[in-house]
Amino acid sequence: DLELVFPVAAALIALILLVLLRSVLAPAVLMVSVGLGFAATLGASTLVFQHLRGEPGVAFTLPLVLFLFVVALGTDYNILISDRVREEMERPGPARAAVARAVRHTAPAVATAGLVLAGSFGSLAVNPDSGTQQIGFATALGILLSAFVLSIALVPALAALLGRSLWWPVRPRRAAGPRPSSPYEPGEEPGPRPGQPFGHRSGEPQGPAPDTYDRIGTN
Repeated sequence: DLELVFPVAAALIALILLVLLRSVLAPAVLMVSVGLGFAATLGASTLVFQHLRGEPGVAFTLPLVLFLFVVALGTDYNILISDRVREEMERPGPARAAVARAVRHTAPAVATAGLVLAGSFGSLAVNPDSGTQQIGFATALGILLSAFVLSIALVPALAALLGRSLWWPVRPRRAAGPRPSSPYEPGEEPGPRPGQPFGHRSGEPQGPAPDTYDRIGTN
């Protein structure tokens, strides 16, 4: 019975998030984002197959399949992003810079996994059976939404807005150390702009060009 499976599964997922993230607010944010992805995927599938293609409705197994794959994978991607955000927020510096570093390090892995899985499930959409087409299309769409819209965009944006309050009641402790002046890791700072000598930093006065010393010495 779907009316029993969905609430029980959602409660178990929330309990696992509470244990893993050691927070109350962060699991709530992740559960809301996953729920939005599930609803958007199911609604888009209904729009495509029932209203655009004129079919009588979607397969009765589609909500269960979406819940098993889209919600599970979306939660997995969110945990990966959130865990790195928490790790970066334990370092000194502003919360938004920590979120930027976390996204820069984890987004490639999440995007690659999402593309591979979406392509695998999307291949089912070419099957002549209508039910299989619906499952393939909806699952691929849900995975793409979970990876690119929720995990890489929505969850980091909410983390940047909430800051370290996201981990209430146990906020991550800031590690002792110098306060970073930029969100870049050591050695990842952007290089000099065109026309600037190597090693020159923006905002520092630039010394005379090398040929200036030659002219001074010849005068």
